[in-house]
Amino acid sequence: MKESLQPPLLPISEYKKEEIRKLLDKYFIRDMNEWTDVNADLIITDPPFGIEFDGKPTNYHRNVENVVDGYVEWNVSEYGEKIQQLLDCIKRNLKESGQALIFSGWNNSHIIHDKILQFKELKLRGKLYWIYNFAPVCRKKPSHNVYEIYWVTKSDEWTYHKRCSTEHCLIGEPNLTTLKFIRDYKVNMPKYPTRLPFKLLQCLLEHFSNKGDLVFDPLCGSGMIGIVSYVLGRDFIMGDLNPNGKMVFEHLLDYYLNKKGLIHAQMLSR
Repeated sequence: MKESLQPPLLPISEYKKEEIRKLLDKYFIRDMNEWTDVNADLIITDPPFGIEFDGKPTNYHRNVENVVDGYVEWNVSEYGEKIQQLLDCIKRNLKESGQALIFSGWNNSHIIHDKILQFKELKLRGKLYWIYNFAPVCRKKPSHNVYEIYWVTKSDEWTYHKRCSTEHCLIGEPNLTTLKFIRDYKVNMPKYPTRLPFKLLQCLLEHFSNKGDLVFDPLCGSGMIGIVSYVLGRDFIMGDLNPNGKMVFEHLLDYYLNKKGLIHAQMLSR
């Protein structure tokens, strides 16, 4: 891995200093195959795309100078094996009444689908679709701005709440088939090649978990699942192979806990 040119870890402010240190300790630099017996209530994870992605192409509407190095992509030739390892990780670390939400782009969604159907220890309960506000610029094919989310459980028991506090449920009938949340891009901050928006994760956590539940992400990247879990009163633990992901996590913690990022997140829903 080449040396990152990104800024060093933030000096932690006095405000919420102890809380931020504790939250940083919940982010581990660890391979997904090393996790055992987490006993999570809910796993939310967004695995690599398998498309030679690094988050720096100019058609992704971002300043590439802010994108950190070290993103660990999965090769297409090994994608099926990696998804099998991810499902094994979910099985090992999910409690009996737990469930998992697995994100996927369209390119290798069929591999994830097939692997889940073949995996006897988890049951596919359905699929959700997240529609976001724009897609990468494409000149030779239609742009694609939809993520698929596979919902799997370990048994016939799980947690589900019909409504959440986001605009998704406050306006009209709740419908988890299609989720519409815009990407909340940050400026003048280090960026991870992939990051799920606050409001989307809030919606999923409020529907599929309870306060006090343990949420786990073995491929956490920027660590957004930890931030939203903390804000909503859930416990969390997470990991990634890229040390720069933890640096982005600290910048995001500072943004949301010290710099009124939560107010901005609420404004996005109006």
